Amino acid sequence: MVIKLTASEEIKEVAQNLLNHKFKINVLKLEEHETVNIPVDLANFVEQIIREVAEGNSITLVSNHQEISTTEASEILEVSRQHLIELLESGELPIPFRRVGKHRRLRAEDVINYKNKIDEQRLKTLEELAKQAQELKLGYE
Repeated sequence: MVIKLTASEEIKEVAQNLLNHKFKINVLKLEEHETVNIPVDLANFVEQIIREVAEGNSITLVSNHQEISTTEASEILEVSRQHLIELLESGELPIPFRRVGKHRRLRAEDVINYKNKIDEQRLKTLEELAKQAQELKLGYE
């Protein structure tokens, strides 16, 4: 299942206000008139979503096992769909895929894991470049 959410300005404002206060999340079961406390891990997950909404970001929730299209994968990886297909077909991109007719399907988990890996590599490279710039006194103090 893929869920794409884009918050309205009103929801964004409510989320910003909510983040300015400590909060506890409870769920009211309407049929039983019973309140259920949400576990901390789930509350942290909800808080992350609220934080993204408060910043005005769109959110896409994808189940790890969900297969996604090359269009969705290209959005996650922030490359063009055509470039992604070229990388997949050449074998340069180490993400397995399968064909469904003329279409390619990738597991969301594989795409997200790859994205996290390259983001981590980019951050390390940027840190190394910043360190070198400081050592060379290039004005990046």
